[in-house]
Amino acid sequence: MERFDDFVIQSAHRSDAPIIATAVMEAVGSEICMNFAGSAERLSLVTEVFERLASDDCSQYSYRNALVAVAPGGRVAGVIVAYDGALLHSLRPRFIEIANEVLGLHMSDEDFVDETDESEVYIDSLYVLSEYRGRGLAGALIEAAIKRNSDCGKPAGLLVDPDNPKARKVYERLGFRDVGMRPFADVMMHHMQRG
Repeated sequence: MERFDDFVIQSAHRSDAPIIATAVMEAVGSEICMNFAGSAERLSLVTEVFERLASDDCSQYSYRNALVAVAPGGRVAGVIVAYDGALLHSLRPRFIEIANEVLGLHMSDEDFVDETDESEVYIDSLYVLSEYRGRGLAGALIEAAIKRNSDCGKPAGLLVDPDNPKARKVYERLGFRDVGMRPFADVMMHHMQRG
Protein backbone atom coordinates (compact mmCIF):
# COMPACT_ATOMS: atom_id res chain seq x y z
CA MET A 1 0.00 0.00 0.00
CA GLU A 2 1.35 3.44 -0.96
CA ARG A 3 1.78 6.07 1.71
CA PHE A 4 0.04 9.41 1.30
CA ASP A 5 3.46 11.04 0.95
CA ASP A 6 3.94 9.04 -2.23
CA PHE A 7 1.10 10.89 -4.00
CA VAL A 8 1.59 14.16 -5.87
CA ILE A 9 -1.21 16.70 -6.15
CA GLN A 10 -0.86 18.82 -9.26
CA SER A 11 -2.80 20.84 -11.80
CA ALA A 12 -4.77 18.66 -14.19
CA HIS A 13 -3.93 18.51 -17.87
CA ARG A 14 -6.22 18.29 -20.87
CA SER A 15 -5.29 14.59 -21.11
CA ASP A 16 -6.97 14.09 -17.70
CA ALA A 17 -10.39 14.87 -19.23
CA PRO A 18 -11.69 11.25 -18.98
CA ILE A 19 -10.98 10.97 -15.24
CA ILE A 20 -12.33 14.49 -14.63
CA ALA A 21 -15.53 13.47 -16.43
CA THR A 22 -15.73 10.39 -14.20
CA ALA A 23 -15.26 12.59 -11.13
CA VAL A 24 -18.07 14.93 -12.17
CA MET A 25 -20.43 12.07 -12.99
CA GLU A 26 -19.65 10.33 -9.68
CA ALA A 27 -20.21 13.60 -7.82
CA VAL A 28 -23.60 14.29 -9.39
CA GLY A 29 -24.65 10.66 -9.00
CA SER A 30 -26.12 8.01 -11.24
CA GLU A 31 -29.73 9.16 -10.85
CA ILE A 32 -29.00 12.71 -12.02
CA CYS A 33 -26.82 11.39 -14.87
CA MET A 34 -29.66 9.07 -15.94
CA ASN A 35 -32.18 11.91 -15.82
CA PHE A 36 -29.82 14.02 -17.90
CA ALA A 37 -29.34 11.20 -20.43
CA GLY A 38 -33.03 10.38 -20.68
CA SER A 39 -32.34 6.64 -20.99
CA ALA A 40 -29.65 4.08 -20.20
CA GLU A 41 -28.77 3.84 -23.90
CA ARG A 42 -27.77 7.52 -23.89
CA LEU A 43 -25.46 7.44 -20.83
CA SER A 44 -22.40 7.29 -23.07
CA LEU A 45 -23.49 10.66 -24.47
CA VAL A 46 -23.44 12.14 -20.96
CA THR A 47 -19.89 10.85 -20.62
CA GLU A 48 -19.04 12.52 -23.93
CA VAL A 49 -20.52 15.82 -22.69
CA PHE A 50 -18.42 15.82 -19.54
CA GLU A 51 -15.24 14.69 -21.31
CA ARG A 52 -15.60 17.52 -23.82
CA LEU A 53 -16.25 20.00 -21.02
CA ALA A 54 -13.24 18.74 -19.07
CA SER A 55 -10.98 19.19 -22.09
CA ASP A 56 -12.41 22.67 -22.78
CA ASP A 57 -10.52 25.78 -21.67
CA CYS A 58 -13.56 27.69 -20.43
CA SER A 59 -16.15 25.50 -18.73
CA GLN A 60 -16.94 24.93 -15.09
CA TYR A 61 -15.61 21.36 -15.48
CA SER A 62 -12.45 22.39 -17.35
CA TYR A 63 -9.13 20.75 -16.58
CA ARG A 64 -8.05 24.31 -15.74
CA ASN A 65 -10.30 24.17 -12.65
CA ALA A 66 -9.10 20.70 -11.63
CA LEU A 67 -6.35 19.20 -9.53
CA VAL A 68 -5.36 15.54 -9.64
CA ALA A 69 -3.69 13.29 -7.08
CA VAL A 70 -1.16 11.14 -8.91
CA ALA A 71 -0.08 7.81 -7.43
CA PRO A 72 3.38 6.32 -7.81
CA GLY A 73 3.65 5.05 -11.37
CA GLY A 74 1.62 7.97 -12.74
CA ARG A 75 -1.96 6.75 -12.29
CA VAL A 76 -4.48 9.43 -11.30
CA ALA A 77 -5.92 8.40 -7.94
CA GLY A 78 -8.27 11.32 -7.33
CA VAL A 79 -9.68 14.53 -8.79
CA ILE A 80 -11.14 17.77 -7.47
CA VAL A 81 -12.84 20.48 -9.53
CA ALA A 82 -13.14 23.88 -7.84
CA TYR A 83 -13.54 27.48 -8.97
CA ASP A 84 -14.55 30.94 -7.79
CA GLY A 85 -18.36 30.87 -7.62
CA ALA A 86 -18.41 34.36 -9.16
CA LEU A 87 -17.32 32.73 -12.44
CA LEU A 88 -20.27 30.33 -12.71
CA HIS A 89 -22.23 32.42 -15.20
CA SER A 90 -19.20 32.91 -17.44
CA LEU A 91 -18.34 29.18 -17.33
CA ARG A 92 -21.80 27.62 -17.71
CA PRO A 93 -22.48 28.64 -21.35
CA ARG A 94 -20.08 25.94 -22.62
CA PHE A 95 -21.97 23.33 -20.58
CA ILE A 96 -25.25 24.43 -22.15
CA GLU A 97 -23.75 24.58 -25.66
CA ILE A 98 -22.09 21.16 -25.54
CA ALA A 99 -24.98 19.42 -23.75
CA ASN A 100 -27.45 20.81 -26.28
CA GLU A 101 -25.25 19.72 -29.18
CA VAL A 102 -24.46 16.20 -27.95
CA LEU A 103 -27.78 15.34 -26.31
CA GLY A 104 -30.07 17.25 -28.67
CA LEU A 105 -31.46 19.38 -25.85
CA HIS A 106 -32.73 22.94 -25.87
CA MET A 107 -31.47 24.24 -22.53
CA SER A 108 -30.79 27.87 -21.72
CA ASP A 109 -29.30 29.61 -18.70
CA GLU A 110 -32.82 30.30 -17.39
CA ASP A 111 -33.29 26.55 -16.92
CA PHE A 112 -30.73 26.45 -14.10
CA VAL A 113 -30.82 27.32 -10.43
CA ASP A 114 -27.32 28.31 -9.33
CA GLU A 115 -25.59 25.79 -7.08
CA THR A 116 -23.04 28.41 -5.99
CA ASP A 117 -22.62 32.18 -5.99
CA GLU A 118 -20.00 34.91 -5.82
CA SER A 119 -19.62 34.55 -2.05
CA GLU A 120 -17.58 31.32 -2.16
CA VAL A 121 -15.00 29.17 -3.86
CA TYR A 122 -17.11 26.28 -5.04
CA ILE A 123 -15.88 22.71 -4.69
CA ASP A 124 -17.87 21.29 -7.56
CA SER A 125 -16.67 17.69 -7.75
CA LEU A 126 -14.44 15.43 -5.69
CA TYR A 127 -13.63 11.83 -6.51
CA VAL A 128 -11.08 9.32 -5.26
CA LEU A 129 -10.82 5.95 -6.99
CA SER A 130 -12.04 3.16 -4.71
CA GLU A 131 -8.65 1.48 -4.32
CA TYR A 132 -7.13 4.72 -3.00
CA ARG A 133 -9.84 5.64 -0.49
CA GLY A 134 -9.16 5.80 3.22
CA ARG A 135 -5.69 7.34 2.80
CA GLY A 136 -6.58 11.00 3.27
CA LEU A 137 -6.54 11.88 -0.44
CA ALA A 138 -9.99 13.52 -0.37
CA GLY A 139 -8.88 15.83 2.44
CA ALA A 140 -5.57 16.58 0.75
CA LEU A 141 -7.34 17.43 -2.52
CA ILE A 142 -9.75 19.75 -0.70
CA GLU A 143 -6.88 21.49 1.12
CA ALA A 144 -4.97 21.89 -2.16
CA ALA A 145 -8.04 23.33 -3.94
CA ILE A 146 -8.67 25.79 -1.10
CA LYS A 147 -5.02 26.86 -1.15
CA ARG A 148 -5.05 27.20 -4.94
CA ASN A 149 -8.07 29.52 -4.73
CA SER A 150 -7.03 31.37 -1.56
CA ASP A 151 -6.41 34.64 -3.42
CA CYS A 152 -10.21 34.96 -3.76
CA GLY A 153 -10.44 35.54 -0.01
CA LYS A 154 -13.69 33.58 0.14
CA PRO A 155 -14.83 30.56 2.13
CA ALA A 156 -14.96 27.21 0.38
CA GLY A 157 -18.44 25.84 -0.27
CA LEU A 158 -19.83 22.54 -1.47
CA LEU A 159 -23.06 20.59 -1.70
CA VAL A 160 -23.71 17.22 -0.10
CA ASP A 161 -26.57 14.88 -0.92
CA PRO A 162 -28.66 14.20 2.21
CA ASP A 163 -28.45 10.50 1.26
CA ASN A 164 -24.65 10.58 1.65
CA PRO A 165 -23.98 10.96 5.40
CA LYS A 166 -20.52 9.40 5.02
CA ALA A 167 -19.38 12.27 2.78
CA ARG A 168 -20.95 14.80 5.13
CA LYS A 169 -18.93 13.38 8.05
CA VAL A 170 -15.72 13.67 6.01
CA TYR A 171 -16.47 17.32 5.25
CA GLU A 172 -17.34 18.03 8.89
CA ARG A 173 -13.98 16.54 9.96
CA LEU A 174 -12.33 18.93 7.51
CA GLY A 175 -14.02 21.93 9.14
CA PHE A 176 -17.07 22.41 6.91
CA ARG A 177 -20.33 23.44 8.56
CA ASP A 178 -23.91 23.26 7.31
CA VAL A 179 -25.15 26.71 6.26
CA GLY A 180 -28.50 25.69 4.75
CA MET A 181 -29.93 23.88 1.77
CA ARG A 182 -29.46 24.53 -1.95
CA PRO A 183 -30.92 22.82 -4.99
CA PHE A 184 -28.83 20.94 -7.52
CA ALA A 185 -30.59 19.40 -10.53
CA ASP A 186 -33.94 19.58 -8.69
CA VAL A 187 -32.54 17.81 -5.62
CA MET A 188 -32.14 19.70 -2.34
CA MET A 189 -28.60 19.35 -0.97
CA HIS A 190 -26.86 20.37 2.23
CA HIS A 191 -24.82 23.51 1.55
CA MET A 192 -21.64 23.43 3.61
CA GLN A 193 -18.90 26.04 3.95
CA ARG A 194 -15.52 26.39 5.56
CA GLY A 195 -14.27 29.89 6.26
